[in-house]
Amino acid sequence: MAAASTVSPCDPLFLAMSRYRRRKYAASIESCDEILSTNPRDQAVLFLKCRALTAEAYIDDTEMEEEGVGEILLDENATASMPRPGTSLHRPQTSKRGVGLDQSIRPVSSSGRPLTGFARPGTGSRPGTGGQMTVETAFKDS
Repeated sequence: MAAASTVSPCDPLFLAMSRYRRRKYAASIESCDEILSTNPRDQAVLFLKCRALTAEAYIDDTEMEEEGVGEILLDENATASMPRPGTSLHRPQTSKRGVGLDQSIRPVSSSGRPLTGFARPGTGSRPGTGGQMTVETAFKDS
């Protein structure tokens, strides 16, 4: 007896999924079309066909943004070697005498708050801040 080549029929949806996993998107879409011609409301097949169509049209944007050696070497962005004046975290030097006001130092009031050029009425001196402030003296006037 001759060996007969019998191929068992495979589930068409499984075959379409197998082709999708192997990145054979066109073949997967064709298999889905064959299944949808017999049953157009099969949602699993519609989902697989949509995934295959989307994967087939996918463009990887990361490959387009690669910079060449020339762009990296000729980059115009540079870090300054010296800090800008007045931006250092160290205390500014106030040894300049007779020159006038130093523009890099912000003027402060006697209480240590920065001067803004606008003084609100009643904020210059508070009652009771000069002496000892206790709970008894705070409620004395009330």
